[in-house]
Amino acid sequence: MSYLNIAWDTSTNRDLLKAGLRKVFNNTARKALYEAGILCNEEKGNDYWFRDARIAGFYNHQPVSDGQDIPLENPKFGGVKTWTQSRYGLGFRITAGMKKFNRYDLMKTFTSDLSKTMVESKDREIANMWNNMTATTYASGYDSLAIASNSHTCLDDLSTTYDNYGDAALGFTSLQTGLLYYHALKDDQGNTFTAVPNLLVVGKDNLPMARELVGSTGKPHEQSNTLNFIRDEYNLKVRVYHRWTATTPWVLAARNESNYGFFVHTTQAPTLHIVDSPDQTLDSLVLADQWFTYGVRDPRMLYVGDT
Repeated sequence: MSYLNIAWDTSTNRDLLKAGLRKVFNNTARKALYEAGILCNEEKGNDYWFRDARIAGFYNHQPVSDGQDIPLENPKFGGVKTWTQSRYGLGFRITAGMKKFNRYDLMKTFTSDLSKTMVESKDREIANMWNNMTATTYASGYDSLAIASNSHTCLDDLSTTYDNYGDAALGFTSLQTGLLYYHALKDDQGNTFTAVPNLLVVGKDNLPMARELVGSTGKPHEQSNTLNFIRDEYNLKVRVYHRWTATTPWVLAARNESNYGFFVHTTQAPTLHIVDSPDQTLDSLVLADQWFTYGVRDPRMLYVGDT
């Protein structure tokens, strides 16, 4: 069993147990890094599981002669996705002796650190989705395909597909391709519609390039009088996502659209429980748990430049 007792301080002088200790260096005592909200809508609920349905309206009118019956068309039903909450937990045990003799209030210190750890653990769990965008291991849309795919399917009779995966390093041409993607979106009946991306999310290695592409007055990396249409035409906000494990990922997101499909659904935020040990030791247990699920309903409002 893991526990924090007076033998935890392995120094010769038992410094944590001595009066006079003023400060302990602990760089894990910091503000939690939580970035899930950059690319996910935050939702709250109370149900252990819930279900979402995919539907599509109508495609096109038809010519009708006077006196002729108006043709009827069925809307499309595209199936459902079921989401089930997952529980996560962590805790520590501190002995009666360590509570009594340590001079640095380790119970308070590590209770605070446990709260931070729970928040960051949630963020790292959600990051699995963003570090595996071309796989269905952690997330897939209504069409059962990965977030980034060259052949996402619609529901129309013509079996229309769309491609939201550029598979190209961040640059002026690849960013331009991503922006033009939003001018020719296809809905589930195969109809063309448009959206305006408002967020360019990059890893730390792509931050200088992203700032140049979005903020330069002239076309970046070119000695000419060509204006940078990206700056003039779009109001893109650049954000850095630090949870990407690769150096190349970047995405364009239309976070301002109501049908943006990525979410984190939380039924219980990290909650701390301080209880007495269920034995005769007089130890204390500090426990934390949380419940949440995450995923994507429809990835159409995300253009994946690279992974």
